[in-house]
Amino acid sequence: MKKFFYMSVMVLMATLTLTSCGSDDKKDEPDPTPSSKTAVYEFTAHFTQDMVDVCDITMVYKDGDGKTVREAAKSTTFNKKVTVTKFPAVVGAKCEFKLKDGIQLTKDKYDVISTYDHKIAVTGRTPYGTDGNTFIQGQGVNKDKLAELLSRRSGQEMHGFTIDADGVTNTTHNIAF
Repeated sequence: MKKFFYMSVMVLMATLTLTSCGSDDKKDEPDPTPSSKTAVYEFTAHFTQDMVDVCDITMVYKDGDGKTVREAAKSTTFNKKVTVTKFPAVVGAKCEFKLKDGIQLTKDKYDVISTYDHKIAVTGRTPYGTDGNTFIQGQGVNKDKLAELLSRRSGQEMHGFTIDADGVTNTTHNIAF
């Protein structure tokens, strides 16, 4: 009887030990179905020809990893798509303006107008955004006031979206570049 009791206890202990080890191994296994959620932030900036002719225009935006990117805009239209796969995330853009070094302003008045369109599309959600937003608005700006206007408005307008871990987006103006 003692042998039977002793063997029963040993089998029970061995079973508990093996069960315990098995559950530890499963904790270390990666999730077999990684998230396929993505977000695509697209923005397009439009500039008047006067701006392209007399200004250095820099688009500043967040890339898909949240890093700040600075890129020169050299024509009347600048378009960018940013794909995000890590959430939560913040995407957005701003525009910086500066008179070109050594530029000779030959006209009395300049049209310095810059608008942008932007939208966000997150997997499984309805895309949304806005068109015709303004970075800078100055029609018929006197050449003596041009540098002041550009300096005052440069980098002031920041627009984008926050995306939480569940893919819910909100418009934001609070972007740290």
